Amino acid sequence: MLGYHSSLEIDEIPYSWLVVYCQLSGLPSTRLLLERSQLAHCQLASQLPGYIPFISKTIGVPESKLINEHTTLPLFRCFLREKTYLSVFNNLAVGNGSNLHSRMSLIANRVSAGTVLRACPECIKDDLENVGRAWWHLQHQLPGCSVCLKHCEPLIEVEVRRRELIQPTQLATQHPLNLSEIDIQLSGLIDDAWHRNQPVIQYNDILNRYRQRLVEAGLAPHMGAIRQVRLRQTLRAYWSESTSSVVQQLLLDNCYPENLFRAQRAQFHPLKHLLLIGMLWNSWQEFVEYNINEPGLHESCDANFLNEDSSDADILRLLRDGRSLREASQHFKRSIIYVKKIAVQHNVQVDRRPKRIFGVDRELIIGMLKSGVNTRQIANKVDCSVGAIEQVLSQYPDIVECRQQIRFKAKCLEHQNCILSALSEHPDFHRGEIQRECRASYTWLFKHNQQWLYENVPPAIPRQFRYQGGKNNQKNEH
Repeated sequence: MLGYHSSLEIDEIPYSWLVVYCQLSGLPSTRLLLERSQLAHCQLASQLPGYIPFISKTIGVPESKLINEHTTLPLFRCFLREKTYLSVFNNLAVGNGSNLHSRMSLIANRVSAGTVLRACPECIKDDLENVGRAWWHLQHQLPGCSVCLKHCEPLIEVEVRRRELIQPTQLATQHPLNLSEIDIQLSGLIDDAWHRNQPVIQYNDILNRYRQRLVEAGLAPHMGAIRQVRLRQTLRAYWSESTSSVVQQLLLDNCYPENLFRAQRAQFHPLKHLLLIGMLWNSWQEFVEYNINEPGLHESCDANFLNEDSSDADILRLLRDGRSLREASQHFKRSIIYVKKIAVQHNVQVDRRPKRIFGVDRELIIGMLKSGVNTRQIANKVDCSVGAIEQVLSQYPDIVECRQQIRFKAKCLEHQNCILSALSEHPDFHRGEIQRECRASYTWLFKHNQQWLYENVPPAIPRQFRYQGGKNNQKNEH
């Protein structure tokens, strides 16, 4: 450990402090210093760095203060489950930064993080004049930020490799050409959400606020029916002038923002919420102070979603009443494996149907299969699974072919009856009129039984009479 180190400035990220620490070490290589400090395994420029305990021990600042005031984690707290947030917080505090991105669903949300650093040229000048060194500011690194709120200047971006150590002064100070009011609004919204650093409301309440606001904006006729296509188009149009590549990448997702309402159990990146909040409320304070006034809102909206604890209790109730795993799975829209796990955990005996067929039952099944009976009907009759019936069927290729012929003949008879019915109702129809009247049946028979079709439909009008009155002209010639 060095005898001298720089202090951690306000709004400075841990990576920025580590860059200065390595430069002051005097060692011939950065890699040697990282190995001595046991940091060689860390991704240095990560938003959630694994070297928080090292910095805390070096400068004497508590881990909690470093995480809450110098990392982007507080931004996620408003939209993460409290249990997940506390787990991530505790792992950061002990230096375990692995798997945090997947635990917070950042990988599933496809929002790139940790490879880009941003800086404001004006902030660099101010830092050099006032402190003597420039550092990477936390506000500039918040996901989705593209504007320095202090100077209202666009930020410069730079790609950073895994072990690369660079300072803001190494960047070119040329400004991007464009800066929109939308980017300023979004950057301010993200910064306000980061400063909040506490769970605002439950996720169901967040969705209820979205729904009521969408009704007020004319994007939903009522709380339970959101015009998703129109909402997606409106959201894209609102943020279309944003220069942030992350924002534009999110807006290209055709499942967004519909998945915010559909997948209640999932965890979404804060930026996905903030884009919708920014369009509907303009500021974070308006969103927090927004009141849900419609009576009975929670009952009507929550009915569309499953509550995990209550659904597990209802699953157990159905299983104890003698219902099968498949019935409980279909009723609660859960997988059979999940329902079976709940049953095993609570020692509930499940009456599972046999998976193997023996003796008389096998002969009965083969007979019904030859007759073309549906496999599900056979399974219900002999009280076994559909998979067991299909396993028996797979052992007799000739029966499979026979069942295909039975289904083909049934389909053929259905379409033939449709054509014959049309002919009896309209005996004076031409062939083309029969085709228009029974389009699906005519096309199917034309592909699969053309001989029967041409034997039963009216003969074709000779080509020379087709556009001259058809049958009438033909009769006049005779």
